[in-house]
Amino acid sequence: MEIEQLASQNPWWSDKGTINKDDKVKKVLETKGRIQFRLSGENQVLIGPRQLGKTTALKYDIYKKITSEQIDPSAIMYYSFDTVRDFEVIKDVLNTFVTDDDKKYVYLDEVSFVDGWQRAVKQFLDTGKSKNVTLYITGSSSINLRKELMPGRKIKFLEFLPLSFRDFLLGFGSEQLRRFIKGNSADDFKTALSAAAGLLTHSDEIGRWFDIYIKAGGYPDAIFDYIANGRISDDVYDVHWNAFISDVSKDNRSVEIATAIIYGIVGSYSSKINLSSIARMQGIKSHVTVREYLEAFDDLFVSKSVFPVAGKKYVFRKERKVYFNDPFLYNVFAKKTNLPDKYSESKIVEGILFNHLYRFVNKAKTIAEPKTSVGFYSGKREVDFVIGGFGFELKWQNDVSKADFPNVGLRDKVLLSKKTLDIKNTDGITILPLPLFLSVL
Repeated sequence: MEIEQLASQNPWWSDKGTINKDDKVKKVLETKGRIQFRLSGENQVLIGPRQLGKTTALKYDIYKKITSEQIDPSAIMYYSFDTVRDFEVIKDVLNTFVTDDDKKYVYLDEVSFVDGWQRAVKQFLDTGKSKNVTLYITGSSSINLRKELMPGRKIKFLEFLPLSFRDFLLGFGSEQLRRFIKGNSADDFKTALSAAAGLLTHSDEIGRWFDIYIKAGGYPDAIFDYIANGRISDDVYDVHWNAFISDVSKDNRSVEIATAIIYGIVGSYSSKINLSSIARMQGIKSHVTVREYLEAFDDLFVSKSVFPVAGKKYVFRKERKVYFNDPFLYNVFAKKTNLPDKYSESKIVEGILFNHLYRFVNKAKTIAEPKTSVGFYSGKREVDFVIGGFGFELKWQNDVSKADFPNVGLRDKVLLSKKTLDIKNTDGITILPLPLFLSVL
């Protein structure tokens, strides 16, 4: 590869001031850094959904290195592989840029659909050329990670996910609220329940922000659009729908089947679903196909399946629930499948609760580590979510009482509402407003 080919994606080599004009950097500066993008000083692979800000994170880190850290712009190289499919291109990019032992920073963007990309990176890390190079790599799919996580190499695989409600508040809440939340993080569910109760005096502000979070979720473009205009424009919905279609196509799957399954998920959201019924209703040949697509949606950071618990075991052959990984995705898919639902808010909120519970119990784990599952009790005494000895029941209404929690033998029972708080009732059921609870997770 000619160095000139790289130069077209790295205009700061000839004029360091061009980094200030980069669209991604300008967006961060215009929004006054409400959403912070911080990369560590070690080799890392950031895997997460499309249109979430991974490219922005890379470009803003380049901006900081050039403007704040005073690093020579010629030592910083960015390359997008969004339209590349040959892993040899990655090798060419690395070998063309890294020609000496000087310190360098290399940003490889959207590599996950390049077949064999890990092989190219691993070969580079195994050479002496990599000793003074810091690699930052992004991708939008974890599908190929099963093939090679580069054991023994000094590189971390991390998830880059939509903002949690806590991070959303840290970016947009009042100074007083942000200060309180920063000083009250939780290590486990017990400390989370205690810290959440302490947020009662901030409940009005938290409730207002949660109303926005239900609509925009943790996606920066949707958040800023809603805050600026009081609504999310059709263009933003289109961008995210097209990103989903693009990723399905890159995974060599049928867009028609993927859309049909999305239709089935939206139509049954927060309820148990039968894979054979979805296949039958959507004209798909087999429930096996539905299952395979749901597994692909998990790899693409679109949705997760939740399975019932019997005793202490998860029952994977019974009907499951499927939740999208962010409330904004539900809104995108409901809009594109034209399935309006006047009861959708309570369903969306249930999905928000699941995602926060799942992320909280797995927050210290890398992509390579087995994840702790979140299940649900099914049958006569249903409980929305069960993790270990904890049960979480959601009643998305203003007033609830301990009688709203099913009579089940769980050690710790948490009933989540819109506004009711009661942490001292005699039956050992903690009742909390959901927005307060999510604020500390």
